[in-house]
Amino acid sequence: MTRWREYLTTLVIAVFFALFVRSYLVTAYKVPTGSMQPTLKPGDFIFSSRVSYGIRLPFTDKIWDITPPERGDLIVFTYSNQPGISYVKRVIGLPGDKIEIKDGRVILNDQPLEYVKAVDNTVDNPNPGLFEVFEEKYQDSSWRVIFQKQMEGKDFGPIIVPPDEAFILGDNRDASDDSRYWGSVPTSQIVGKVVLIWLSLDWQEKWGGDRYPTVRWNRVFSTVH
Repeated sequence: MTRWREYLTTLVIAVFFALFVRSYLVTAYKVPTGSMQPTLKPGDFIFSSRVSYGIRLPFTDKIWDITPPERGDLIVFTYSNQPGISYVKRVIGLPGDKIEIKDGRVILNDQPLEYVKAVDNTVDNPNPGLFEVFEEKYQDSSWRVIFQKQMEGKDFGPIIVPPDEAFILGDNRDASDDSRYWGSVPTSQIVGKVVLIWLSLDWQEKWGGDRYPTVRWNRVFSTVH
């Protein structure tokens, strides 16, 4: 009887610890679409840090030591009208920023971001016949985005990002629903910051009678930026 009590106590502690970690420290998500390519691919499983922007006090809605996101962060967030659905996008505009998009290129505070075509051996292009990969640069920060080769004249703005909100975009600029369509995201709806890809499954490349996906081993336990 004592042994069963020990097993039960250990199980309860383990479940409590797992729930605590998931609720307040780190949360896992699966990327379902290609809107964040080339940074995140469909089938990527990611960890999001829930303490990057503040520490939520247990059993309350209060957040201690609130830290706003930085430009370029990959964030997980929700919307009030869809609290059960999580999204992943990149922060481009912060409160007070003037955002404008011309021909798909971002103009931030009247300063066009720099775009350099990525041509090195590490370029991860999901479809070279359709897309081109660029380094999108702002000051000392950069990240990779993709555009369709046949550019669509997608213009937006200008707008001013409201207080306590963030303007977000997908890295796959021609295949992403984001702040261009939804508006900016209240920082209170930001759940965490993406920090790691812990597993990546490719369902297009299958094996075992086309029943099982292959593992993208080069992406397993890789950091993202």
